[in-house]
Amino acid sequence: MQPYAYLTVAALLSSQALGMYWMVLKDRIRDGYTPTNAPSRVETDIIREFWNSSGDPMITMMLLKARDKGSMHRPEYLDESQRVIDFLYNNFTVEHKGVTLRFSEMCAPYCNMNKVLQLFKMGYDNELKRVTNGQSPSTTNNLSYPVASIGGISINLDRSFFGVRLQNKSLNATKDKGLPIEKRITNMEHVELVLTLFRGDRENQLRDEQLSKWELAAYEWSIKTYKGNLVELQLVGTEILDSEMMKDGKRMTPFFAAGFGFMITFVSVCVFLSAIYYDALDRGKILVGIGAVTCPILAIVSTYGLISMLGLRINSFMLVMPFLVMGIGVDSCFLMIHSWQRMSRNGYSVVERMGMVYEEVCPSITITSLTDFLSFAIGALAPTPETRLFCLATSIAMAFTFILQLVFFGPILALATRFEHNDTKPRQAIGWRDKVDRVWQKILRIYCRLIGHRIFTICIVSATCVYWYFGIIGLMNMKTRLDVAKILPKNSPLQQPNYILTHIVWSEYHPVTVLINNPFDVTNRTQTNRFWELVDEFQSMPNAKGPESSLIWLKDYIHFSYYGEPYDNALKSVLSDWDFLLGDNEPNKPIDPFKANLTTTKLGQFLRSPFYEHWGPFMKVSNSSEGRLKIDRFWMTIAYQNTSSWETRIGLMEQWRSIVARYKDLNATVWEPNGMFIDQMLSLRSTAVQTGILTLLCMIVVCSIFIPNPCSVITASIAIASISLGVMGFLSWWHFDLDPVVMAAVLMSIGLSVDFIAHVSYHYQLTNKKVIVDGRVVKVPVKGPQEKLEHTMASVGWPMIQAGVSTICCILPLLFLASYSPSVFVAAIFLVVSWGMLHGLVILPSFLGSLPDCLTDANCYRLFLSTSSEKSCRYAGRRDTDEELETFDVMHQKVQNPHDGDSKRHLNTTQEF
Repeated sequence: MQPYAYLTVAALLSSQALGMYWMVLKDRIRDGYTPTNAPSRVETDIIREFWNSSGDPMITMMLLKARDKGSMHRPEYLDESQRVIDFLYNNFTVEHKGVTLRFSEMCAPYCNMNKVLQLFKMGYDNELKRVTNGQSPSTTNNLSYPVASIGGISINLDRSFFGVRLQNKSLNATKDKGLPIEKRITNMEHVELVLTLFRGDRENQLRDEQLSKWELAAYEWSIKTYKGNLVELQLVGTEILDSEMMKDGKRMTPFFAAGFGFMITFVSVCVFLSAIYYDALDRGKILVGIGAVTCPILAIVSTYGLISMLGLRINSFMLVMPFLVMGIGVDSCFLMIHSWQRMSRNGYSVVERMGMVYEEVCPSITITSLTDFLSFAIGALAPTPETRLFCLATSIAMAFTFILQLVFFGPILALATRFEHNDTKPRQAIGWRDKVDRVWQKILRIYCRLIGHRIFTICIVSATCVYWYFGIIGLMNMKTRLDVAKILPKNSPLQQPNYILTHIVWSEYHPVTVLINNPFDVTNRTQTNRFWELVDEFQSMPNAKGPESSLIWLKDYIHFSYYGEPYDNALKSVLSDWDFLLGDNEPNKPIDPFKANLTTTKLGQFLRSPFYEHWGPFMKVSNSSEGRLKIDRFWMTIAYQNTSSWETRIGLMEQWRSIVARYKDLNATVWEPNGMFIDQMLSLRSTAVQTGILTLLCMIVVCSIFIPNPCSVITASIAIASISLGVMGFLSWWHFDLDPVVMAAVLMSIGLSVDFIAHVSYHYQLTNKKVIVDGRVVKVPVKGPQEKLEHTMASVGWPMIQAGVSTICCILPLLFLASYSPSVFVAAIFLVVSWGMLHGLVILPSFLGSLPDCLTDANCYRLFLSTSSEKSCRYAGRRDTDEELETFDVMHQKVQNPHDGDSKRHLNTTQEF
């Protein structure tokens, strides 16, 4: 054997880790967990087409609150708010690829989004000046909430001011000079929050990078640089949220290092104790301990490197992948070490010894590795992009782990074997080892008799039914919910703005965008009436705020068509100085939109008006063959309230989609910024069920290839499903909801559960085993449930316990990381290790032991493909002689009574291999 040749191959394979130089850490919180076939993706594509944008717009929300908990509509607080807004718009700069950027250069066509606040501030300052000078309030300004009028222009304040308390209407605030001045010029007693938006279209890759850079830089400025004494400033946006999630993922690095330290300590202790037990302690065991842990680590870094070289990003879930790979990889290494250690000091060559190791453990290792690989490969076909990335990376890591176990850890064992051969120390006395072996064999026989007893089996089946009951109840009660407050780190600066958005903003104002995608003819009474019927349906829903909070350009166009500009040109020059001395005017009568007679002749003038030009981004217009403007498509917003809970928002989205489906003549669609999250929650349950079923079917197919016994395949599949049921059910009992994090943890749990089941199922269905008798390997039959149980437990019991404990050691440091994602994975891994060991060591062996031999001994390959089977097409007649059968039985009897005769015989005189 040439181990260095294989180690060279392993080194070349591991060189892919150099690709980590190009590693990009990035999450896509908003749409990364939304299925590719979700309705929200179609809705998003439609509105992107309207915006002529390649991606979602950057929408950064700025939340302004008074530090003294007072009202934000006090003069000095409004001044500070306006100063901050102007600074971020015009003066705050960032460098990107050598170019200095300001938001005012990237905001088109939404640079006037905060015009409402500016108009209110101008009107407020004018009224403040008048009241301060002892004048009466202007009759052309009405600073009332929720709809104010500034110079005849109506503006909705409920999109900018939140947490508003109104004054007692019975009080004449304008004449009460004892009130604060802000309460004398408005009807608002208290304003808790001022909200403003910074919006820009990601029209190409460069602009996308520029806007992302600006948002993150503004966020850093808000938490590190801004030190305003009056106003508390908070920024929140998708790039900011993604950044915080990645910071949380990076925080796991030192904890993973600590877990790695615990694991390598545990593996080293196990290797050295085993070497002492087999009287084979030497320097090579250091190499074995290091190699067992290095093998999965090389697979992990090679995976990250390959993913990065393929141009894919690393999301936060993929930072949890190492814990899964370490658990599975070290488990297989324990099996190889266990088999390799038992053949120490028997005089075999390196080639013979490694050949027997591979012959014994490779089938079960291949089953678990291939099953894990295929199960995550199936997950890589999931419709959610972030889950696809996680499963793709994990499946590649599983493949690398399996290959490296063969071409890296196998050669490490071969090199370590040479240290044994070179060891010239005198052999130590074996008295205590013989006693330990006798005690172990006795405990093993007693344990196997216990779990194989019918009464114990009945108790186990009853307990399993109770376990299934609680698992099913927990699974049925598991809610599908995406709680950003849980996903964010508890100490994240975004926790407070998230609370404000959830309990204040969305409780008072939650808009939905409705698009009319067919050409719209304002002269077509039938079409306009259908449009207003659509509007009425949206505005009559239980949570709707009402017509005054809707943004519909057609309402203003009707007013403009009938009454023209709010004031004539002479008055506009007066308005520019905000000095309104017009006195009371006769108000214009409202026009019934169902009866309005409209044309498009004034549409161009309407869109050029300084009072109505803000409606331009709401519409797509073009020139008709007659030279007039025609409306190709447009959008509007309808506002809702009391939508703090996800259940309410999900219900609203379903109703909105139902409404627009009835207006196919208008080709209406809806778009809501949280639509992606809503579709995530609507699809998570079905996606989890589909992925789980596909994974289970994959496991059945793989097990069927390597385990020729149908009974073992069926029981293994049931056991894996049982473990998965227990993990999900008890996560629900521990108050975890079904979200993308839990779904990824469940996929990981399914992969881990295979390790606890496949080895048991494979070894139990064997009808013979290899043992070392007087220094040579012989094959003896395994007869009856008791022998099968003893052989199975002796082969995989201790490695299974070692693997479970080492996995727990690896995740223990995460208990000290107060974050949601790590807590989910810790809980899931703890459950899968607990239920997996319970199933692998107790439930599955007990159930298999209760089955008749005709079921557990059946071998499809031997029956239909063997040359010794009369039912096989390759049948060649019986070749066993009576003498061979007699020798076989003698060896079997000798193995069953290994300690008869000379009690001082060496421990390996009769040793199971």
